[in-house]
Amino acid sequence: MSQNDFNQWSTEKAKELFSISNKLMEAAKQLSVHHAEELKANMEHAMHLAKLAAKNDFVALKESQAQATHDAVERMTAYQAKVKGILKQVSQDTADEANKHLDKAREALHDYMDQAAQKMPVGGAELSKLVKDISDAGSKAYKEGRKMVDHAVETAEINVDEMLKKATEMNKKSTAAKSTASKNTKN
Repeated sequence: MSQNDFNQWSTEKAKELFSISNKLMEAAKQLSVHHAEELKANMEHAMHLAKLAAKNDFVALKESQAQATHDAVERMTAYQAKVKGILKQVSQDTADEANKHLDKAREALHDYMDQAAQKMPVGGAELSKLVKDISDAGSKAYKEGRKMVDHAVETAEINVDEMLKKATEMNKKSTAAKSTASKNTKN
């Protein structure tokens, strides 16, 4: 590799790394906004609980705690969806970059094998074709593997979402049953 080619390659790599770092910084900013909102909600809830505790209003305190739990679950669900989206995008971008680099490496290997086949004695062309076929098969296997992983992740996400919905429904039912039972015992 000549010095000019190396400098060009180094410049491309620096641009790619800068692009990746900007994407990661943007992801961190999005997540930090959510963290700040969560801290604010927790502080407001703590202040509200302190006021209720000072008034010795334990019924309102219990109801407020139940509402805060429900709100926290909703915020956590939104946060998980946001994180999942960010990670999926970063993962897709990273996989695309890796695929691009693998294609470049495969093309460089093909070029090298073509040059070497011209200089090799008899049988060099067959060896060159064999190496190309193997590298093409590896590229196809990588792409199929990515598809399989993406499908598995999507299936897992669907299963987790279904379990979360069931757990939320069960939690609502148990909360409703507890509140009904406590109202019945008061009467």
